[in-house]
Amino acid sequence: MKQIIQMIKTKKRNKTGLQFILFTMMSLITSLVELGSFALFNYVIFVPYENIALSWWLINYSVDNGGLTAFLAFSLSFVVSQTFNFFVQRKVTFKASNNLAISGLLYALMVLILFALQLWIPTIIRVPLANRIGEPWADFVIKNGNMMLSFLIQFPVIKFIIVRVGQKPALEQDA
Repeated sequence: MKQIIQMIKTKKRNKTGLQFILFTMMSLITSLVELGSFALFNYVIFVPYENIALSWWLINYSVDNGGLTAFLAFSLSFVVSQTFNFFVQRKVTFKASNNLAISGLLYALMVLILFALQLWIPTIIRVPLANRIGEPWADFVIKNGNMMLSFLIQFPVIKFIIVRVGQKPALEQDA
């Protein structure tokens, strides 16, 4: 705790460290949004569709993989949380002043890549994992693994690419 307080006091020197701490805290809030919406979608709203298989390219949500219910729950909870995350991280963590449209498009591109990964990963590991720990636990383990993957990729991409593109030089911002 002392190190965090010291880092806040010397924020100019440790801007990236402070941003990482703030990014982590905001990501935890985003995780609650994602887990909450996932539970709502997977266990309440889309339950009637669990016996409908969905298969397209690498994505194979067979009935054993949770069917259309799992696909909709994984995908929509990700979309909801990433929309929330974009605005929170952009303004709170990075205090971005760059073009909203450009940063939004770059963020959307990053999210689409993560989205594809997060839809594909469950189709590979859900059945073996569910056989070991049960379907409800397998879904949450996979969801948390996917969220960790997003977290590890997003901080450097947002910090070093998304909020910097189209940003005015420091002298122009101060004027």
